[in-house]
Amino acid sequence: MKLHSFIVLLGTAIILITFFTALAFAKKEKPHYYRYIFAFITLGLLLSVNTIASNNYIWRYGLKIRILIEQVLILFQLAMLGLFFLEALKSSKFIKKIKWLLFLSVFIQTGLIIFVQLTNTEIRSTNVPNLILLIFCSFYLTDIMNNRPTVILVKSSSFWLVMGIFFSACIGFPIGSLIPFVSKAPEYSNLRFQIFSIYNMSLIVMYLFIIKSYVCLKHPQNL
Repeated sequence: MKLHSFIVLLGTAIILITFFTALAFAKKEKPHYYRYIFAFITLGLLLSVNTIASNNYIWRYGLKIRILIEQVLILFQLAMLGLFFLEALKSSKFIKKIKWLLFLSVFIQTGLIIFVQLTNTEIRSTNVPNLILLIFCSFYLTDIMNNRPTVILVKSSSFWLVMGIFFSACIGFPIGSLIPFVSKAPEYSNLRFQIFSIYNMSLIVMYLFIIKSYVCLKHPQNL
């Protein structure tokens, strides 16, 4: 089995564990933003299924449809994380900026999806979501530094969620910027797969951080 295929399967297994962890805490008292996190996890599971189906040529449809499904799921994931930050930082001075940036990023990403479908161009841009998420994470961290935290951060559920998002976006943004410069010639296909594997590994770390955030719900004072 090739490395990139193993990473995809491993990532899917981790997402499944995250999904069942979320179900285990379904009745646990928790902040409202976890409904967006649960939706994000579910979308991530669908994204993995789409990737596995594409890699194994299970889909009967063309490349355009596979890319469309992938990009629409990424768009919805961005929206869910944006709503998470809106809820987590609802008392922050950055709330208006988050609203405008979320609207702008969804608009741009939707435009890219339409452009790809109309021009038959293979673009799988994750740069816009990753850049916006990095900005949202910076707002969260700035808010923490400007206001003395009332909880122990390493036991805070929201802190682990943001750190997972931050880690993934930090890896994903430079990789997304690098990919267009790698030749699409067949002899470079393995290199492209290995680069994507690095990004997928960062997503695995993010989902592990999400699991950690659910574990923190055992201590209600550290939400």
